[in-house]
Amino acid sequence: MLGVLLEAISYQRHRPSCTRARWAVTPYTSPKRARMSDVRTVSIQNIKKRASSCVNRIHKRIGKAECDMSGNLEQFLQELSRGLDKTMVSVNKELTMRDRIKRSWSMRQCARFLNVSHQHLTKLAKDHDDFPAGQYVGRERVFTLKELMHIRALLAGTGKRPYEYLAWRKPEDPLPVISFASQKGGTAKSLSAAHFAQYLSLHYGMRVGIMDADPQSTITLYFVGGEEMPTMPDENTPTMVDFAGLFQTTEDLPFTDYDAPTLDTFFKKTSWPGIRLLPAHGETSEGEIQIARILRADIPGKRFYRFLKDAIDRWRDGHVPVTKPSELLSDGKVDKSKLDAALVETLDCIIIDYQPALTLFQLNNVIASSSLIIPQTMKGFDIATLSTFVTGLLTMLRHIFANERLDIGAGANMLLPTIVQRTNEQDLKQVSNLLENCPDEVLPVFYLRSDAISNASDVYQSVYEYEPDTPGKKKGINRFIDNADAVNDAIVSRLWPGLERGYADAWMEDFYDFGEDAE
Repeated sequence: MLGVLLEAISYQRHRPSCTRARWAVTPYTSPKRARMSDVRTVSIQNIKKRASSCVNRIHKRIGKAECDMSGNLEQFLQELSRGLDKTMVSVNKELTMRDRIKRSWSMRQCARFLNVSHQHLTKLAKDHDDFPAGQYVGRERVFTLKELMHIRALLAGTGKRPYEYLAWRKPEDPLPVISFASQKGGTAKSLSAAHFAQYLSLHYGMRVGIMDADPQSTITLYFVGGEEMPTMPDENTPTMVDFAGLFQTTEDLPFTDYDAPTLDTFFKKTSWPGIRLLPAHGETSEGEIQIARILRADIPGKRFYRFLKDAIDRWRDGHVPVTKPSELLSDGKVDKSKLDAALVETLDCIIIDYQPALTLFQLNNVIASSSLIIPQTMKGFDIATLSTFVTGLLTMLRHIFANERLDIGAGANMLLPTIVQRTNEQDLKQVSNLLENCPDEVLPVFYLRSDAISNASDVYQSVYEYEPDTPGKKKGINRFIDNADAVNDAIVSRLWPGLERGYADAWMEDFYDFGEDAE
C-alpha cells in the first residue's frame, strides 16, 4: 500500500493541473473500520490511466490559440466547486448525518448530567412508571438524548426545584447572545462553540439557538443531519444573511425586516432536543456585499451595524417563555406533546460562531451579542494577531459609540486560551502573562492540546457524541471531555453565576497543584 501511495504521489506531482479526474486511494483499515467505509480502492493502473487522460485533455486546451485566461479561471473554479461538492459527500459524513445521534449514556452518566446521585436516579427509575425504559448493553442500562430530556422533565415535574433540572429562561429574563469570535483561523473557535452548546443541553436541558456566521460552515457540520436538515444546506437554505434581512425582497426597501414568526422558521431542529441551528453555506459570505449595497441606499434611521441585533430583538419579543418546567406533567406522566412544543417555544440563549475576520457583517454579530468569548491559541504570532483583532474591534466600537450609545456586551466577556501544550514552555508562559496582566478578562481554565479530538473529527462528531471503538481512544476522549466540561463550567460560572457544577475548580486544583502550594 505504501508503494501505491508513493507512485500515486509521483504521478500527481509531475502532472499538469486537471479537472474531473476521480482519485481515491484508501489506506488499510481493520475489518471493524472497514464496515464504516465502502470507498472503492482504485488500483495504480487506473490511476495511471486517469492521469494520462487528464494530461491529454490539458494538452488539447493549451493547444487552442484562443485561450482566454479569465475563462480558464472561471472554468477552473466551476469544475473545482463541482468536484468539492461530490467529495463532501463522503461515507463517514453520510453515516454521521444519517445516524446522528445514536450514542447513549449510562445511568451513572445521566445522573452526572442531571446533578443528582446515582442512587437517587436509580430509585426514581424503580418508583416511577413513566421513567424511560432505555436499553441494556450487556448489564448496563443506557439512555438516548431524547430519553435524558424526558427524565429531566420528570424530575422537574416532581422535584421541589424544577429549574435545576431544566434551566429555562423565565419571562423576565434577558436573552443571552454569546459570540465565539476570533480573527484568526485554527483557534478551535467552532469546536468551542459547538461543545458549549452541547454542554448546555446535556447538563442543563437548555434550549440553544446556534447561528453560523462562518461561510466555512464548520459548526453547521456538527449539527447537520437532524430532523429538519438531513443533509448539508444549499443555496436555498436561509442563513444569517436572510435572518438579518440583508437581502432585498420588495421594491420598497433595500432590506427586509421579517416578523418574529418568519424569523423562527429560519432555525432548524437538530438531533439534540432543544438545539436549533441557523446554518451557513457559501451565501453567508454575501453579507458584506449586501451591507455595502444598503449603505449606498442611505436609508435614514437604519444603522448598518444593527441589522442582526434588531432581528434578534424582534424574534425575542415574539417568543417570550411561557411554559414552566413544572408544567410538563399530566396525570403524573410527562406530556410528550407539551414537552416537544416547549422545546421549540423559545430559546434560553443564542450562540454565534463568528467568521475569522473583522468585517462589517461580523461587526453585526458583535453588536448583537451580550457576551463575547475569544478563543485564542498561545503562540507568539497568535498573540500579535489577537492584539490586532482587539484593537481593530475597539476602534470600530468607539466610532459607533460616538454616534449612538448601545448596550452591547453587557454580560461576561472573556478570552479563552485554546490548544495549549502542557509541555510547551512558551504556551504556558503566554497564559501566565495574560493571567497576570488581565486576570479578569482571561479564563484560568483552558483547552489543552489533544490528539484525541481528531478521532471524533474524522467522523464529523463532537467529543460528546463520539463513541470510541478502542480502549486507547476511549481513554483519550474521556480525558478531553473532562477538560471540555471544566472549560464550559468556567464559562457558565461567568454567564450564569450559581449554575456552575465545580468542574472548573476541580480542573484548576489538578492543573495548578493548589494543594502543594498551600502546604
